[in-house]
Amino acid sequence: MILKPDDPRQFELTCRADIVKEEPLVGLIDRVVNNLDLNELYSRFSEAGRSFYDPSMQLKVLFFAYCDGVRASREIAKHISYDLRYRYFCGCLRPDFRTINRFRKDNLDLLGEYFAQIVLLCEESGLLDLSVLALDGTKLRANSSGRNGTRVGLVKVLRDSLQTDADIEEPDKVADNEDEQELLEVRTTVDRKFSDPDARYMKTSEGGKRLSYNSQIMVDKNQLIVLAEVGNNACDSVYLRGLLNKSKQLFGGRIGAVAADGGYCSGRNLQYAADEGVDLYLPLGKGEGRVPDEAFNRHAFKYDALRDVYICPAGKELRYSGLRNRNGLKSRRYSGSSRICGRCAVRLSCTRARYRRLEISDYYKFEQQMKTKMASRTGRVMSVLRRCLVEPVFGNIKFNLGFNRFRLRTLNKVRGEFYLICIAHNLKKMLNLLGNPLILSAFKDIIKNLSLIHISEPTRPLYISYAVFCL
Repeated sequence: MILKPDDPRQFELTCRADIVKEEPLVGLIDRVVNNLDLNELYSRFSEAGRSFYDPSMQLKVLFFAYCDGVRASREIAKHISYDLRYRYFCGCLRPDFRTINRFRKDNLDLLGEYFAQIVLLCEESGLLDLSVLALDGTKLRANSSGRNGTRVGLVKVLRDSLQTDADIEEPDKVADNEDEQELLEVRTTVDRKFSDPDARYMKTSEGGKRLSYNSQIMVDKNQLIVLAEVGNNACDSVYLRGLLNKSKQLFGGRIGAVAADGGYCSGRNLQYAADEGVDLYLPLGKGEGRVPDEAFNRHAFKYDALRDVYICPAGKELRYSGLRNRNGLKSRRYSGSSRICGRCAVRLSCTRARYRRLEISDYYKFEQQMKTKMASRTGRVMSVLRRCLVEPVFGNIKFNLGFNRFRLRTLNKVRGEFYLICIAHNLKKMLNLLGNPLILSAFKDIIKNLSLIHISEPTRPLYISYAVFCL
């Protein structure tokens, strides 16, 4: 048998570009980063003193690592030593894990701008389809100990950490009198002394309440993430107006319909969408609260304007009983009576109280308009389309890219880390779209047109970089 000899000590001359030519993601990241505006990044490095690693090289390594599902700085440093794909960016240089970690930590605030530049690059390349934008959020666990314990144990830990007994009740008294909400506040206070001070307890898909952040994304029809946000408010509705504002600033009037789930529903959001002319598709929430049977929610009650009464599905009347002003929101209150509701055969399906009450706010007309809109054929299609567009993106981030928990702490750093994983998703999605021959054919025509256009706007570098990026 004749075998080809192999000697691991044999000297080789190789071209890094030839070695990774079967790895298109490497070339894509190389071209994308080369065409980003990195002036702010380079300005953070002094011309005096020792030489430093090229910031663009470190940024490429960071982007590729997150695309590869590698986020720990020590693991990235190991890959640089033996993985040819990482060595394509570094050459003979070997930045250690401290250098990688320091670079990421010091420049997290720039990642939002780079994310936006990549999104604009996708738009100029014809990869974005803004006819439908889908919005959703998910709770991602914080980098925290998530300490659990009994009420007595938690209060003891809190007492020891504060080194004072003056402001804390006795454990026995707390165990007897403290309700669930107070216990949750104590647990949050204790965990902040051990881990992330900005994280909050939120319900997660894993079950129970864990210290987490609320991560929001808006994707286009091609499942590219066009907007991303992270906050520590568990309520999704507080993020809607901010994301819609950013979408208008970034894309102007080029966006089409926006589809979100019921968690974003609030009267203020519905009025904002109507005032701003946003074509929003948003399922209505639970109204004034949960009812035993959803067939008896407040939208099932008919209003008689002549007599100013609401008529329930069983034909009973709820009469006007006064105004209510809560946190600046005015509502008209309508109530039944024990005599009428008590004798109703379907009362237990309508309410668990003695009689039914309704609160109709100033935003009720917008809710009724959205109810009609969502009941239409287009509304039903948009509801299904939203799930098909945005939920697989979170599936890709959590399972394929392995991002189900933040590694960094505090809100500003967590926001930068989330931009990193969103950039990684977009880069891999761009690679898939560029593999479409129809899109590549369209790119060639766009390149020819761009070469004939004189651009003096601030986005000029993006147009120029686009031509280089596609070649």
